[in-house]
Amino acid sequence: MKKSICIEKLFVDLPFYDRFPMVRKNGFDYVEFGSWAQHDIKKIKSLLEENRLQLGCFSGDKDYNLIDPAHCKEFLEYFKRSVEAAHFLDCKNLVIHSNALGEEGRMCTDGNDLNDRTKIACATKNLLEISKIAEAEGLYLQVEPVSTYAKPGYYMTTSDSAADIIRVVGSPNVKLLYDIYHMQLMEGDLVNTLRRNADIIGYIHIGDVPGRHEPGTGEINYPYLKHVLVDELGFDGIFAFELSPLTTMDACLEAMHAF
Repeated sequence: MKKSICIEKLFVDLPFYDRFPMVRKNGFDYVEFGSWAQHDIKKIKSLLEENRLQLGCFSGDKDYNLIDPAHCKEFLEYFKRSVEAAHFLDCKNLVIHSNALGEEGRMCTDGNDLNDRTKIACATKNLLEISKIAEAEGLYLQVEPVSTYAKPGYYMTTSDSAADIIRVVGSPNVKLLYDIYHMQLMEGDLVNTLRRNADIIGYIHIGDVPGRHEPGTGEINYPYLKHVLVDELGFDGIFAFELSPLTTMDACLEAMHAF
């Protein structure tokens, strides 16, 4: 299994760049974070090489919303810069949000007052345009629905709100990032939703409910979900732990390795 550590949630007692060696030290091969623009990507590249790590994903947007027609030009320009960063860091996945998440998860709410028709049309238009770039560049776009518990005002809050647009776009390089924590909060019915969207799911984020802690600390039956994803549906992508320890880091690491 490919397991990734989100270093904006784990090892947070250390400075950002000191977290990369901790991922390798604790036996994981992949690492991820959100926005890239505020970091020194040359230093990140060196840390990835030194620690034999692969970068699972980072955000392809920052201050510009997928759903806002007023942002289209800037959204595309920033996305192209993200593509360059992805190639430099040898990263194959760019996360796309309906409402861009910038530094430290800051959410952009511009365009939230627009009607649904405009938001859906704009999101489809933008995804069609950047999907062509992704196909040409050999990259994958992971569109992420997010819960209103975490980001009040976020637009794409259910699997279908992203999946319907992904299917209309129809690109093999546009996928659904299924965050189990967010989707348990917003819609539940996890197994049926995973089965229904197996053809477009490209990335998995893990966190238990409540609290967004390690598997086994909350209400989600993670052993069964793993069975469905791996054994039944044949998912061979990245499982990323985007969570914080409930008690100790040692207990959290043990649970992640056991997953």
